[in-house]
Amino acid sequence: MRATRRLFEYWLTGQELGIKFRRTDIDPSAIAEILPFIILGDIEADPFRVRFRLVGTSVVEFSRLDFSGKYLDELKYDARDSVDWRDCYRYVHTERQPIIGNNEISFVDGKVSIYEFSILPLWRDDDPAGSFIASEAYEGFDRLHIPDLEPVEQRPR
Repeated sequence: MRATRRLFEYWLTGQELGIKFRRTDIDPSAIAEILPFIILGDIEADPFRVRFRLVGTSVVEFSRLDFSGKYLDELKYDARDSVDWRDCYRYVHTERQPIIGNNEISFVDGKVSIYEFSILPLWRDDDPAGSFIASEAYEGFDRLHIPDLEPVEQRPR
């Protein structure tokens, strides 16, 4: 099962039960099979910034960078990703709604492939979308091709 769909089902079940999910309410054992594809973070409203708290091992492997503890604006991903991640996180924060979409990812040789992603809002303090849990579904990718992917890089300071 795609990580994005599994995470959405887990989140939606909580919503239907009236759970106001916070990061601390996530039960890792309930989504153990997709933990390598998970990203946890916070969305800061003013100024708008996205901070990645925890990045799953498969996300690190495919990004070729562990961006745990980094802010989105500190990362350079435009050589590889078709999605404007800032717009996605702004939508989740402003609308307080989840987003599921596709990202076209570019390889060094110019080939393009697609993976599915999800970003789901979580409560933080009084903000119903001040945190998030996200997933990226790389299940169909051959790990041998990771070196052929454009890496996510940290922007120079």
